[in-house]
Amino acid sequence: MPTCRSTTLRPNLAGIYRPRSAQATTRSLVARARNSSARRYASAAAALPKPASKVQPERYSVRTVLHKTEGLLPRVLSVHDDPSKTTSLAFWQDILNQAYVTLNASSARGAARIVVYGTDEYSGVEDLVTALLEEPFATVSHKQVVQNRWKDAEGQSSLVISHAFSPSEDPSILNVPVTWLKQFAVPVELEEFKAAPSTFHAAQRARSLFAADIPIIVINPLTTPIQSVLSNSSLPLRHAGAILVVITSPNLPSGTWKKVTQAFPDTLTTLFVDPPRAIGAIRTLSMDPGSSLSVQRYQDDYTGSRLADLTSILKDKISAASQGDTVRLNEVTVREQVQVSLEACHLVLQNAEKEVGGVVANLLALKDEVAELKVRVGPEILGAEGHEVATEAVARAKNEVEISLNSLTWWKAVTRVDDVGEIVRAAVDKAWCRELEDKLLFHAGRLASSQRSLARSTTELLSHYTSPSPFHSPVLENSLSQLQASSSYHIRPTSLTSPIHQRKAQLVYPTQALHSTAQGIALGAGGSVMSGLGLAWAGWAEHLGILGDLFGTGLQVETAVGAGMLVTALGIRWMVGRWEKAKKKWWKDWDRIGQGLERDLKITLDRTISTQVLVVPSSAADTLEKLAKKRREEIEILKDELVGLQHEVKQS
Repeated sequence: MPTCRSTTLRPNLAGIYRPRSAQATTRSLVARARNSSARRYASAAAALPKPASKVQPERYSVRTVLHKTEGLLPRVLSVHDDPSKTTSLAFWQDILNQAYVTLNASSARGAARIVVYGTDEYSGVEDLVTALLEEPFATVSHKQVVQNRWKDAEGQSSLVISHAFSPSEDPSILNVPVTWLKQFAVPVELEEFKAAPSTFHAAQRARSLFAADIPIIVINPLTTPIQSVLSNSSLPLRHAGAILVVITSPNLPSGTWKKVTQAFPDTLTTLFVDPPRAIGAIRTLSMDPGSSLSVQRYQDDYTGSRLADLTSILKDKISAASQGDTVRLNEVTVREQVQVSLEACHLVLQNAEKEVGGVVANLLALKDEVAELKVRVGPEILGAEGHEVATEAVARAKNEVEISLNSLTWWKAVTRVDDVGEIVRAAVDKAWCRELEDKLLFHAGRLASSQRSLARSTTELLSHYTSPSPFHSPVLENSLSQLQASSSYHIRPTSLTSPIHQRKAQLVYPTQALHSTAQGIALGAGGSVMSGLGLAWAGWAEHLGILGDLFGTGLQVETAVGAGMLVTALGIRWMVGRWEKAKKKWWKDWDRIGQGLERDLKITLDRTISTQVLVVPSSAADTLEKLAKKRREEIEILKDELVGLQHEVKQS
């Protein structure tokens, strides 16, 4: 037959089997419980003396790590987070400030704080607290106070239950004479939160849990998944004194508990409890304390509920932490709070490292997009070598102009001397890189589309980082807005074709020089022809004696005519040579200007890509890269300080 665990809370039920009345039995059990409680307190006080010489150095050590932690937290935690989150600076400042006050409190004023919290309204937290506080032999009024405790606390998010005989004027404090609160090595007060917690009191609940000496989290695995509890950073599951109470059915297959607890942290104390079964056992005994059947059912159900195991665990934890002294308990709790706050810092730094990694990954993606455009655009517009398209366009234009210029022979240059410049200009205007200009106009539109796409990608990237992220930079956003609003940012149709018009304009001077040469040739040709004709005519005139000795050349007629023809032929030969030389010089200027066009187009394209298409993503990438480097250095410094401080906490 299973027996009930003997504690100061529950009387020794063996006495009920003695043949006496129920009233006598009840009085005997109550007296025995009081005597046992008194003896336990006396033995605990005698067995655990207070080493005054050792308390002060340890207290100083705890205060030292507490002071260093308070200096580290503002550099790691965020002031903008929800105060109910454990990553909030306000959350931990409130807890550690209260911890400092607690360390300065005298040992006579303190009490161990047990905080009980249910994850949802079906967690069974109210039944658990009722099963802990309700006693089978208590008076009806005391039982009603325990059972109806929330009816008199309307509007309260939590109740602090203390052992006292006089009622409290504060509706959030319940004074009730419960022997369960008197069985521990130090005074204990229990704070119970409502089963259906309001988000309005989330910050208060979280602070109470993390500030508790023993936080108890109650879950019903049917309504709250265990994994969601384990991933909830607002619960102090890594607190050394934390207890996770799982509400379970009375009959579970063998090995169920062991299987479920494999998912829990090794440091977390986990217990499977059935509070309704314990309440049923207490009330069964309360209704008929003199019945052996009631005693048997009480023993079976109360033991099967494992509520006595929870009490035993609480006693062990409080005894080990306090050693019978609330000052010692406060120091242990404060050290635990410091440790948990440093773990919150560690989590924040881990998230910060992930954020930096995400920024770097996004930067690499943006840079890959930029590099891909750089590699792709040049060959698409100007060819693989960067000038093939321009070279072909200049060569085609040269072939077309060459037809017109070759047809402009020397005699046409003489006969149409005033039209030479116009003819050449018309040929150049018609043939000069028209297809290349149309192609560049098309690619200018494509580059404008790529510019908008990259600017949009950059804006989307920056929108991921909002205040208070270190990668949220209003200065950068303002700088990019100014770039996009500037007149030099927008790509116009002439952004790529301007070198074509500029280089064509440079052909004006060679064409004017060619026109001037044609005019000079015409004059020289006329002079040479007139000289030859004049020499021949002078010979004839001398031979015929028309003008006497006025043009006396001393040449015979044949000689004079030949000399005139020679002069004319030499003049024409000079004219043809000069014209051909002028055209060759014009073609040299053409080649030089064509080569300059190739260079100008490549420079203009590169400048357009770098200063217009890629200026927004490149500026954003450079700034974010600097911020990421700076942030990574800060994280490394903080991690080193955090590791050193965690080591000091363990050694304190």
